[in-house]
Amino acid sequence: MADSQTNNYIKGILSGDPQLINEIYENYHQAILKLVQNYNGTAEDARDVFQEGLMLIYRKAQQPDFQLSSSFFTYFYAVCRNIWSNQTRKKSFGEVTLNDEMKSMIKDDSPIMLEQNEQYILYRKKFLELGEDCQQLLSLFLQKISLREIAKKMGLSSEGYAKKKKYKCKEKLITLIQNDPSYKELAYP
Repeated sequence: MADSQTNNYIKGILSGDPQLINEIYENYHQAILKLVQNYNGTAEDARDVFQEGLMLIYRKAQQPDFQLSSSFFTYFYAVCRNIWSNQTRKKSFGEVTLNDEMKSMIKDDSPIMLEQNEQYILYRKKFLELGEDCQQLLSLFLQKISLREIAKKMGLSSEGYAKKKKYKCKEKLITLIQNDPSYKELAYP
């Protein structure tokens, strides 16, 4: 069951209460700014994510079956993290729509879903640290494009070389992930 502060914030968002919305901003803006900046975003990106998060909660809270089982901060942070994750996916892979996935994650704020999202965020952060060639090669491979076609698209000498390069890129990504301090905190199978 949500606490009284959470209920007040939800009511404030629904009624457009400027005092409560300002309080939400004062209390949580820094956390959202840090989240976005940790994953290569700007202060402007953080403002956009914050506003979009409030709007998403507003729309969600208007539904008659809306019920929050966590604190407002936990829910709001998860919503903003999902929004930012969606935006970074779109930047990396083109127009990828995750609205259904985001909706299910917002409905299910279970620790397992949040943990899986944290794992994905770590993966994306490290993926973006790879060189452009590795990012392109792995992106094409994840789109189920054949190694022969990848070699052709990327101007590589052969399918065998594309396979070898894919292996090296994948190994580099795994190393980057495993060397990140947050890797040990997350429960990877």
